[in-house]
Amino acid sequence: MKTVGKTIRHIRKMKGMRQKDFKSITQAGIANLESSRSNITLDTLLNILEEFKMPLREFVYIQNDYQLSPTDNIFFSFTNTKNSIDRMQGDQLLEHMISYLSENPNDFIAYCMYVIEDVYLKITEQNTYDVDSPAAKRIWDTLHPRPDWTYQELFIMSKLFFIFPVDLGAEMVKRIEDRMVYYLDYSKDVHFDATFYTNVGKYYIHKNRLDLAKNYLNKAIPLCEKYDKPSVENDAYAHLAIIDYLEGNKAAEAEVLDCMERYIKMRRPEHAADLENDWNTFFKEKVLS
Repeated sequence: MKTVGKTIRHIRKMKGMRQKDFKSITQAGIANLESSRSNITLDTLLNILEEFKMPLREFVYIQNDYQLSPTDNIFFSFTNTKNSIDRMQGDQLLEHMISYLSENPNDFIAYCMYVIEDVYLKITEQNTYDVDSPAAKRIWDTLHPRPDWTYQELFIMSKLFFIFPVDLGAEMVKRIEDRMVYYLDYSKDVHFDATFYTNVGKYYIHKNRLDLAKNYLNKAIPLCEKYDKPSVENDAYAHLAIIDYLEGNKAAEAEVLDCMERYIKMRRPEHAADLENDWNTFFKEKVLS
């Protein structure tokens, strides 16, 4: 990893800037920073980045020789894996996490990612969301007392709440919902809220809280349209149909099957198979009223 000074020099040359071109710092000041003869304050770094027109995240990426940090690499690999569906990729990620944690046992974020992957593996093996994970409970015990959560901590709990009993899960959902409004613009390509609301709706279906489930699924659909997320939108519509079926409308099964077919047309056969498995395992033979 480059020093901060060498990274500043590298970016300055990339942009064709001279040391005397900076407005927020003198030529002597920038020369001292680049040669590591003086330390830099955060305010000075942010002022320099403003002149570079560069976010801090990209600066750190360049400083790390155009690579993500190990923790960020695990986190972004996790966010780009459909954990409950792509088990081959999930298993590879799990192996990578185990290897990394053997050398970095105190990396809390990486540990949380490992626990989530382990939870998904148990769900797949046991074919139920009611899995026992003492490690997930320890994560909640760690995060619960904190007044606020970082983006990564927020994301972690959004992937763990559904294995908890409904009263505790509802508390977690409320914490996530209240906090995520601060981060909706942080990583716009993730569209955290659309996926989260869909998952909350599915969670409440499994807990037989159908009114709450409808509420969250109906929140998700316009967001999916806004963000152009047809796969998540189809999932939300499928589960609204499942609610309709559970409330006694047997004809709603046709809509569920149609959503499976839509996944096939989207060239998402793994999503179709996942929905079909959930439908046959949890809902087809179950009518609540």
